[in-house]
Amino acid sequence: MSQPPSGSDSMDSGSSADRVLPLGMRDLLPDEARRSARLRSAVLRSFEIHGYGRVELPAFEYADVIGRGLGERNSSAMLRFVEADSGKPVALRPDMTPQVARLFATRLQDWPLPARLYYHGSVLRRPAQRARRRRQTPQAGIELLGAGGLAGDAEVLEVAASTVSATGLGDWTLDLAHAAITPSLLTNVPQGLARRILDALSHRDTGELSKLARRAALPKPHVAALDGLAELHGDLDVWREAEPLLADTPAAAAARELQVLHRLAVDRRLAPRISVDLGELWNFEYYTGTMFQMYAEGPGQAFASGGRYDSLLGKYGSPRDAAGFAVDLDLLGWALDDQSGGGYAATRLVVRGGNGETLRLLRREGIACCGCTADATHYAQRWGFSHVLDVRAGAAELIRMLDGVHTEIACESPTAMVAAVARHLEG
Repeated sequence: MSQPPSGSDSMDSGSSADRVLPLGMRDLLPDEARRSARLRSAVLRSFEIHGYGRVELPAFEYADVIGRGLGERNSSAMLRFVEADSGKPVALRPDMTPQVARLFATRLQDWPLPARLYYHGSVLRRPAQRARRRRQTPQAGIELLGAGGLAGDAEVLEVAASTVSATGLGDWTLDLAHAAITPSLLTNVPQGLARRILDALSHRDTGELSKLARRAALPKPHVAALDGLAELHGDLDVWREAEPLLADTPAAAAARELQVLHRLAVDRRLAPRISVDLGELWNFEYYTGTMFQMYAEGPGQAFASGGRYDSLLGKYGSPRDAAGFAVDLDLLGWALDDQSGGGYAATRLVVRGGNGETLRLLRREGIACCGCTADATHYAQRWGFSHVLDVRAGAAELIRMLDGVHTEIACESPTAMVAAVARHLEG
């Protein structure tokens, strides 16, 4: 696939009058829904294996409560409406982490720490641009609450990497950063000028960055550090330049935290490719420490992200260390399809020429199937079946839809035939 699953997508319609769904919303057709369910199951199973417990959260909450944990920039993405009973503004959740923070602060703060929680559900956001932007996104993630420092960061990162591996994605990149490196160099800079410096760094505009850093009258080590941050990205070799450059600046402590986590990720081989970017400013206003994103061919944007956000729980009256990550299941599915070429991953049979007993025996073996009296091959192609089982008097043939391979199946009796089909599918 070269684009995300589309189903029935309102974004494909030309005018609002032609749409059958609101802008940014879509259906999933059977094959897409099956693949989505299979991916979700693999992700949630990985969370369970690592000792996290599932929580279920409401689709909407009071806007002031959920907005408290989002920050001003992210709050603008909320879709709001007025609750009829109370007259109070409520919002469809644009992110689930603030909901977990509210849940912990109101119902779990006396439980033993750390709290290991995971969630799954759809988040709904107002798109920043109209063209090809989703409003509804299936999301799953974990929150590690009450565990600080390297141990907590490493646990979240390891769960994230293990989860991606569990889905079968073989080629992807883990990119590490730290939210405090650049801001620590701008502590005494006026807000407006600091914002311009941050914007120049985010665009890797080294000329503008150098000019603004000098205008801020910063100490020479700070100016040199800001000049260098735009180029400090890559593998472990980056630290040869970064360590002396940041040594005499307030960014040194954050850089050391990031370096330790980077080395740990490399030593544990958490991803096929691991990089670090000391000048990364992605969502730095929300995160307080190390942060990471995961990329793969296909989506063109991060399919998972996370890090440390120690200030979040304090906004709900229960200050604790906190870290976590979330995965966009649509984008992860897109990356998987891009690498595998899509195809018929689920084993499902269309049976032509069999009878009720054949179908019952197949289902007893755990094989999904249905009968078909019309063109079984066309039916299988259209509805996403992996095989056609052609049963004839004294013979049977199994046809694999992915590549058209035909296999003769022993057919002494319905029971023997079904056993042979099961063995073949398992092999």
